[in-house]
Amino acid sequence: MMRFAIIGVAGLILAALLLLLWWLDPRLPAAVAPQDHDGSGALSREQAGPLLRLDFDRIDRDGSGDLDGRELRRYILGNWLAGRSRAVPVPAFPEHRDEGALRRWLDEAVAAGHVSSVGMILVRDGEVLFEHHAGEFDPRAPLPLDSAGMWPAAVMVGCLAERGEVDLDAPLGRLDGRLGQGWGSMTAGGILAHVAGAPAVSGTTFPPETGLETAARALMARYPALPPDRELRFGGAGLQVLAGLIEARMERSWRRLFVECLGWPLSLDSASLGHPVTGPSAQGFLSPGFGLHMGLKDYGRFLAMLQQQGRYDGVGIIDRRTIAQLERERVGALPRVDRPHWADPAWGHAAGAWCELRDEVGQCRRLSAPGAYGALPWLDRDRRLAGVILTVDSLPRIRDWLFATRELAEQTHFGRR
Repeated sequence: MMRFAIIGVAGLILAALLLLLWWLDPRLPAAVAPQDHDGSGALSREQAGPLLRLDFDRIDRDGSGDLDGRELRRYILGNWLAGRSRAVPVPAFPEHRDEGALRRWLDEAVAAGHVSSVGMILVRDGEVLFEHHAGEFDPRAPLPLDSAGMWPAAVMVGCLAERGEVDLDAPLGRLDGRLGQGWGSMTAGGILAHVAGAPAVSGTTFPPETGLETAARALMARYPALPPDRELRFGGAGLQVLAGLIEARMERSWRRLFVECLGWPLSLDSASLGHPVTGPSAQGFLSPGFGLHMGLKDYGRFLAMLQQQGRYDGVGIIDRRTIAQLERERVGALPRVDRPHWADPAWGHAAGAWCELRDEVGQCRRLSAPGAYGALPWLDRDRRLAGVILTVDSLPRIRDWLFATRELAEQTHFGRR
């Protein structure tokens, strides 16, 4: 027994020493070190990213205007000790479930400190039937969407397919004859559903001045392609390459093409593209999959258009046949080799969105596109209900609460079939 006690004490001492060394390490933690583009050893407010920016002044104890490694380690450890890193508890559903109960549910989440602010919109037949904001939430301010931005990007590619610029099911080699058999054999539809053989990486580790085509060429050189239609590998590198090839072929920027296909037709005043961490920009690097920033009302317009099979405010934006092609589930029984841990292993994937439910011919009846910073847009064809919840938080921390909020909305009269 004495021997085991000595081993236990020694283990505790070793753990304490390792924690002390970690605490005193002046270097940036590995998770955020790639954001230090200027090599200063600290993060500016812009480099810190959406989540750290929420608490920037509190983390920056010395008031220097930058976050160094020790300040970030104190913040990480403090959050862990205070329980702020744990999953947000999901309250019991109210006995009477109506519009008032849903509004109180959102208000109480902010009052309890579970989220700093939140907005929600529900849409049926293209019309907003519910909207609520809790906390200091601006429904028109652009928020980081991360992977929730892949859905609009996929519809944008569908728009270009209607123009004859892209074929969703043709090899990428048709866009650029210089591509080898690996990347050249991928298809746009496979890339948007993450089954094309592209690597499961974000594809965002580039300096701010990097152009889209340069990033695409670098990714193709860095990552050899895998055989297509073998497994799901969720990531942004494939879309990064696809966007770079499209931009080079059309000789128009991805930002410009986004405005032509979605921005102008839907009046998306808040939509802007850039880096998922450092934010939107007018030029330089952009992530077509993770870098879209958009407000609650604008995402509601996008969902209203999808819900009406490509029409918005009486005007055709995307052909309904293209919408059907984009909403075809493409994973089937393939292994989900690399998927986010928050994604249900039973989900399939369509172009730009997860397919939670599909019919007997493979068309998705329920789609969603959760984002790493707390976005949850969805479209339920059977309920004729679409909605989006936006906040700025960590998706793993609030994932259960987000999906419970969606379920509560569906259990009110909004969700009746």
